[in-house]
Amino acid sequence: MRKIILKILMLLSAGILIPSYALAQEGKTFKLISYNVYWGMRQDSTENKSQFAKWIRQQDPDILALQEMNGFTQQNPEFAPKGSNPDNLQKLAESYGHPYVFIVREPAPDGSISFPVAITSKYPIVNVTRVVENASHGFLTAEIEGHHFVVTHFHPFSSEKRGYEVDQILATVKSKPADWKWLFMGDLNSVSPLDKSGYDNNLLRDFIREDRKKRSHNKNLGKDDELDYTIQQKILDFGFIDAFKVSHPQFVPSAPTKLFYDQSKFPLRYDYLYVSANMKNDIVKCDIIKDDFTDIYSDHYPVLLIFKK
Repeated sequence: MRKIILKILMLLSAGILIPSYALAQEGKTFKLISYNVYWGMRQDSTENKSQFAKWIRQQDPDILALQEMNGFTQQNPEFAPKGSNPDNLQKLAESYGHPYVFIVREPAPDGSISFPVAITSKYPIVNVTRVVENASHGFLTAEIEGHHFVVTHFHPFSSEKRGYEVDQILATVKSKPADWKWLFMGDLNSVSPLDKSGYDNNLLRDFIREDRKKRSHNKNLGKDDELDYTIQQKILDFGFIDAFKVSHPQFVPSAPTKLFYDQSKFPLRYDYLYVSANMKNDIVKCDIIKDDFTDIYSDHYPVLLIFKK
């Protein structure tokens, strides 16, 4: 027995055998961050958004999903409106170690704001579709390392239009093979029935009703003039899993906080990261990144997901 133990120790020291705990920790997970960066990173005046790039390098995600990428072009400034000075997403992503980049659309020729979504990655992004029709800010679908991603940003002022947007995305997912692993993320501008107890005080509903008196285009309540849970319910009924609620099952929006979005100063969760049912056991951790940088950089906090490959 002693000889066997000595032989194993020799093999380990030579690197021929690797302990199982080491195998479990090496190269077995992906790190994903989804982040609404607020109006094209308006808070960041550094050249090529170097402040943002530095923070991303510290976080070291494998994949980054972005919303509100106003003023960014994928890599060709000639597509930008005449007289503008667009930011180069390819250059920015390369500065934090992501050579692969897609944005849902280039800046509009007339200079209008479209709040595009984007995705960047350490790994090749393949089988990409860009959808801008019937989608207020567009959505991307893409494949990375065998996983399928949807990145979107739903309409901010119309519950009805959000319904069309979610139907289109779910129909897209349904049209693909049933065994695909999906991750569906972004600023969905809607409340979840899983958080309902946090909204039972009607503070958010009453705020929207008051805001509607000043902004008639605010049609964020449902047909019964109450909070509309139907958008998120469709996603849940489809079989998607709210990754944050898996890691934090007791969480409900219970105090005024910027935890997900705080423009209204009311408890609110608008940023979501869903996974398909066949990925539920792949979730390692889903959390909010709250630090000195994210406290001031945007009106949203980023959502983090670590999942098994």
